Amino acid sequence: MSLQGSGPNLHKLLLSEDPDDVLDKRSQDQIIASLWSSQQHHDSSAYFQYFKAECDAWRLSGSAVAIQTYRDFLDLTEHLKRTRNQKRSSSAVLDFFPPLQPTDEKTSPCAEESNLEQLHLTLRDRFPFCDPASATNSIFLAVRLWLMLNVGSSAILTLFPGRSSLGWTEDQSLDSFIDTCFPVSELGPTLSQWPFSLNVYNLQRIGGFDIVWTDHLADHLYLNEDIGTISVYHHVQVLRGLLPNKSPDQALPDGLIVETLQTLALLIPRANRDCTKWFQRIHVKNAKDIDQGAGDVELWHWARSPEKYKFWGQRLITIKLAYETSEPKNLGQWWHDRRSKVQWYTFWVAILVLILTIVFGLIQSITGVMQVYYAAHP
Repeated sequence: MSLQGSGPNLHKLLLSEDPDDVLDKRSQDQIIASLWSSQQHHDSSAYFQYFKAECDAWRLSGSAVAIQTYRDFLDLTEHLKRTRNQKRSSSAVLDFFPPLQPTDEKTSPCAEESNLEQLHLTLRDRFPFCDPASATNSIFLAVRLWLMLNVGSSAILTLFPGRSSLGWTEDQSLDSFIDTCFPVSELGPTLSQWPFSLNVYNLQRIGGFDIVWTDHLADHLYLNEDIGTISVYHHVQVLRGLLPNKSPDQALPDGLIVETLQTLALLIPRANRDCTKWFQRIHVKNAKDIDQGAGDVELWHWARSPEKYKFWGQRLITIKLAYETSEPKNLGQWWHDRRSKVQWYTFWVAILVLILTIVFGLIQSITGVMQVYYAAHP
């Protein structure tokens, strides 16, 4: 699906730092309609904040790409949808680009700036040949912007340390790569249901974990025990946009999308007042960066059954076990930690006894001092 008839703004430069090349609302709507195959009427500002940050990071990394405009990106995305079962190095995938010819990325024709008239041409009509590295980088960038998967140039990892890096070999198709990123596992029906206490508010307040909002789907629910963080993917509008698309060229499995939405409903239940207030405070501070829809996902009737989670079940179990075995580190956490009523009462009775012992000890000491004083000064 080529966007030849699309508006002129889509012919603007994708990796430009010129303010004139920033997307307007109409162009954003065209991109949403193309990527998600459905016209969204929700606030997508968080996604386009990510979109801009990724483009800026790629430009700063210095890794050359063959695609130049927003239309190039959308056309490549459509091409990848059609060829998602073909190897990345196959002619079917690489046919989108001009003939590949090994050369220095900086001297490749694709690295040169085109005039405005040339930008309206297809990529194959615009350049006589293309450097293989520029073509590969273009595929990686397109997948990052389209599916929000952290794949691509190692220079990007330098700009964003701490993110997991996904490896997509040239012998893998897009489908195979996605299967590798999201392996399926069976948990079995013997596990008890996810407890109501397993939510972001308690994970932070009682468990002592920091919630880190991530833009990369493969990092969702990743627990870093070394620094005590839990990553949460929050782009609900992207997930909801992908979900209705039942066409054969849809890349992400429907089950993955549904599960991701339900994990958000599980961890940020909108019926829980504490969680709702917690999320509202977080969103107010980061309104442009966090999708507001993350705190407003309906919890389905099966969502507390562990065996229903084929993609995220193992990570949920890891978080649950880490939460259940976490020990309070300060008085505030001890006060709120009611997971073991006996332990809670025992601890606070001991604290009360300690306080009373200190108080009565002080009183006795003061009384003794006063007695000595009045005995010496009748």
